[in-house]
Amino acid sequence: MIYLVTLFYTLLVRYLNSKEVSEILGVNVSTLKRWTDNGNIDCYKTAGGHRKFTMQNVRDYYKNNKNAFKDSKIALENFEHKKIHELIKKNLFKELSFKLADSSLESDEKTVQTIINGSYMNNIEVDVIFDKVVEPGSMIVEKALHENYISHAEAFISRKIITRVTESLNLNKPNGNFNGLSALCVNFEDNLPDLGVVMSEVVLRHKGYNVYNTGSHAQLGSLGRVIKNKKINKILFYLCNMQCCMSVVDDNIDNTLEQVKSIYNSAKKYNIDVIFGGPGIELLPNVKNYIDTSFLTYKELNKLI
Repeated sequence: MIYLVTLFYTLLVRYLNSKEVSEILGVNVSTLKRWTDNGNIDCYKTAGGHRKFTMQNVRDYYKNNKNAFKDSKIALENFEHKKIHELIKKNLFKELSFKLADSSLESDEKTVQTIINGSYMNNIEVDVIFDKVVEPGSMIVEKALHENYISHAEAFISRKIITRVTESLNLNKPNGNFNGLSALCVNFEDNLPDLGVVMSEVVLRHKGYNVYNTGSHAQLGSLGRVIKNKKINKILFYLCNMQCCMSVVDDNIDNTLEQVKSIYNSAKKYNIDVIFGGPGIELLPNVKNYIDTSFLTYKELNKLI
């Protein structure tokens, strides 16, 4: 069991070697080795005896060591963010997704911002960021939850941080600067996570749409008034299949399908297309009778709109 836990975190966490950590701390490798032997800084030792460190190990050293340099945090952040920007420039998306999972589980929102906003500022398309970094990173967290390495609370916190940073990309494309089309993004009444809806909104906005997002736990009721007043051209659902998604549990599936039917009927009165995103579509029987098209990736959504 200990081996399995160690193996999982070896995959999840981006480890630093002794040379990298000694550069951050401003000491030589032999001094760092002595510090680890004395317990001044924690590390993980491989089967071959090599010392591996996480950024959290370094942060903890600075936190607990009163003799650390005053500019230590700046050195740490500069080193860490430099490494992230190198990954971005090389389009090393797999490594970025692991780093995103790791930093979100550590509640390191600044690093999450560096990964997502840094990718965006490096002119990587938003659908690529979502398909190659955010979704894989979220699945790493989901796997950790499924294997009981983390709690539901930790998974929710991680997802909330990623969602909050992702949503900030909408500030670059505010409503009012658009192509004449408007979309309504809908999250289900029983659904807690809204990362998929937020990413869909970002893609739509970057294609020039005005977008209106109902958010989580919205009491949807009749959408006819919203459709008419906001001049909606498309309605988009998103439903994942993760453990935190309550809309696809057995007790709620019928209610979720009824919501789809109700909104579909409202949309058809106004000749509006209904788009369904996410893998949750496979969990709803006969739902394809009530949508016009669907997507699993954000690249597919980008092409649909």
